Amino acid sequence: MLRKLNFTDRAKVSRANVRVTLRRDDDGVLVFDPTLSLEDLAAPADARVFIEADHRTSYMRFDCGTVGAIVIPADRRLTDIESSSVRFRIKIVDDRAHRIVAIADDIRVTEHAPEPGQEAPLLPVQFTDEIDQQAWRILFEPDTPVLQLNNRISGIEKLAKEESLFFALVYPAAVREILTRILLVEGHDVFEQTGEWWSLWIRWASRYTNTPMPSDPDDAPQWIEDVVGAFCSQHRVVDRINAVSGEPQ
Repeated sequence: MLRKLNFTDRAKVSRANVRVTLRRDDDGVLVFDPTLSLEDLAAPADARVFIEADHRTSYMRFDCGTVGAIVIPADRRLTDIESSSVRFRIKIVDDRAHRIVAIADDIRVTEHAPEPGQEAPLLPVQFTDEIDQQAWRILFEPDTPVLQLNNRISGIEKLAKEESLFFALVYPAAVREILTRILLVEGHDVFEQTGEWWSLWIRWASRYTNTPMPSDPDDAPQWIEDVVGAFCSQHRVVDRINAVSGEPQ
């Protein structure tokens, strides 16, 4: 007899309690590393925990034990999934009631490049083959902007991690685009202190300049330029380019 799962009255697993990152093993196969914090979840201790990964028509499922005894599987290779644009969901299933009791859907997963000066990256990096002939772009997810890099570019992962020229040409433009989105497109109040991604970005950006944060949208473009200019000065962007080209600094 085919069992049916009841999807009614299910809870949401907070994204703050779920973190998934990607890396590649020595054979170049994607491997995911999850961190789950379910202590505060209102679910039976013996409810099963599953992590599901998918990209387009590819799908894999991993059994992670129970809410009361999470066991992350040793083999977390995504052998059936080629793209790093993979999405994850967490499902908590009560087998006795045949019911999904909680879920965290459409979890963003990233491969991280170094974020200079940041203990936790404000700008996660995602390697993808879905941006055609663009070398990179900023994707604005609900919970954070993501720097997408085109993995059709040979050696893009090494370039992102090690090349000064990459940093010099990409990161200042990315900072400008993100601050423009926050202040001029979405029009957030820079004086509102929240845990939202845009507020974290404003606090980070304000460290680069003594110019008061703009209370008027007309002042925002100049403030953004001041931040980007100071960012470039601190990270010696032109010197990085000259070092690559062999020009004297």
